[in-house]
Amino acid sequence: MPLDKMDRAILAALAHDARMTWQAVGRRVHLTGQAVAKRVQQMVEGGTIRGFTVARGDLRRYFITVFMDTPQFDAFEAFLQAHADVESASKIAGEGCYQVTLACESDAGLDDFTQALLRYGRYKVASEMRRVKP
Repeated sequence: MPLDKMDRAILAALAHDARMTWQAVGRRVHLTGQAVAKRVQQMVEGGTIRGFTVARGDLRRYFITVFMDTPQFDAFEAFLQAHADVESASKIAGEGCYQVTLACESDAGLDDFTQALLRYGRYKVASEMRRVKP
């Protein structure tokens, strides 16, 4: 679904503060709150907005590049969907097969995840030192 200038303005407002009311977003982009709500719903239905989430700042984040040893892509993706600490996961081109962001409270969570991950392939881990841009 192609985005127009107004959709991009709404997304920018929500990226700045996702807790804004539709009316507050509307004042910012010169629409009624009802018109903003309708546009947001269309972006959700069209896949532009894929979800609403809370990103906790108190968790440790690990960026894991996964190198699949077997073509068990469906099983691996089901494993990712079922794991509560997986914040995001993408099938990638380039180095590796998947890029996974794991957000957990301790290194033990990383250890548990990577041990379970070994049945699908190898991995490389990088740790977040500090968030530069939310």
